[in-house]
Amino acid sequence: MFAKIAESKWMKFVLFITTFAFVGTAFVAIVIYKFAGNITGAAVVNGREISLQEFYYQVNVIQNRLENQGVDTAPLKKEIYDQALEAVIDRELLYQEAEKEGIAATKEEVKRAILDVEAFKEDGRFSKDRYIALLSGMNISPQLFEEIVRKDLSAQHLFTFLDASFYLSDEEINSYVYKQLSKLSGDFLYIKPQPLKISEEEAKRYYEKHKSEYTGKEGKEVIIYRIDIDKNNQEKSEKLAKDLFLRLKKGETEIKNEDIKIIFKDVIYDDTDSISNIPEELKKKLKEISPDKNIIFVKTDDAYYLSRFIRAVKEPLPYEKVKDEIYSKLKEDYEKRAVKELYEKISKESDKGIQSLMKKYDGKLEKIKDETVRDLIVRYGLTPEYMKLFIKDREGIIPLKDGILVYKIDKVTPPTDEESGELKKLVEPLLKNEKYNTLVQMYIDKLRKDAEIIRNERIFR
Repeated sequence: MFAKIAESKWMKFVLFITTFAFVGTAFVAIVIYKFAGNITGAAVVNGREISLQEFYYQVNVIQNRLENQGVDTAPLKKEIYDQALEAVIDRELLYQEAEKEGIAATKEEVKRAILDVEAFKEDGRFSKDRYIALLSGMNISPQLFEEIVRKDLSAQHLFTFLDASFYLSDEEINSYVYKQLSKLSGDFLYIKPQPLKISEEEAKRYYEKHKSEYTGKEGKEVIIYRIDIDKNNQEKSEKLAKDLFLRLKKGETEIKNEDIKIIFKDVIYDDTDSISNIPEELKKKLKEISPDKNIIFVKTDDAYYLSRFIRAVKEPLPYEKVKDEIYSKLKEDYEKRAVKELYEKISKESDKGIQSLMKKYDGKLEKIKDETVRDLIVRYGLTPEYMKLFIKDREGIIPLKDGILVYKIDKVTPPTDEESGELKKLVEPLLKNEKYNTLVQMYIDKLRKDAEIIRNERIFR
């Protein structure tokens, strides 16, 4: 029953079973912040703080699980952090609820669970040295690990009670099977909006208006100053450099002093080697310049160099490179508007009948005989929610991605007992898992709604 939950977006409830798939992976450095509201951890749940250590531990659990599946996690940092933060919040909520109900895991349960983990055993017996070494390799203390195990075991206790009160009725199973296997006969009219002809002029106008959205190379506009030590002597040059640094920190860039020369003011990209008349050390450091690190200071034997970040620059891609994308975008936007307008129009004329609508809108009419709802969903690209609609409402109008479907069901043929019996055996465990997961989600959502949760947004910066 818990197998499905373990794959859900919240957490793996039996954490210690899956924890050691990532043993040996270096743990990210932990930086402790002190902010407004005195939040030093990842979040505060009902006045109880969740440590950054627990948060980063969860980050590693998620990251290593994805990497073990062959997923490149580099571009997914924000998503992983989001998921990890919500997971530790849910874990804390469930643990606090278990405490209220008096069913939190005991120290003895935690001990037995840890002694049972194969990763901690040598020659079939628990090894304290191995236990300490593995946790140390992940930069997690035994105390924190035991706390996490305690929370997860407590969540299991809660879900055991939830499982005991859960059931799937025969009526629910029969209803699902009936909708899946019933065969429909009737008329299905597919109407598309008038096709759109996009002109080159219209596409170019769109490009000019939205060209900032089609980013090509990203660069940085910088200004570089040079103070000549040989010309001014060391003491004066040093004073000039310090004064310039302070003025640049204040945001000044228009420096009028004949002893301070502007030698470069332009946009740079990844390749800084093309900038002449600056030392190699400055070329390397310019790659690091950013809004956060906006001043670069370099001293050589003969000069001081100071560089100031001015702004980020995004060079738009040329029209020809994004032309096809623009045409697709304009077509998609038109289809959304056209389908909505067509749906509203046909809804007012539905009483005229399918034949009349077919002639007026030049639609494609299909006579369907003994096809299942699943067949129709695939044929017209519908979502599963329409399964019950076809059975319940014998006629209606459905907006599709690129058109309108008008239907009229003349006959519904129920499945035979033999067909129903075979499908029931297959779907019953799936339906139980689906309903149980929905119940779990509702339960956690309720805990979230009633809780006071403060997230530390600095961990995303």
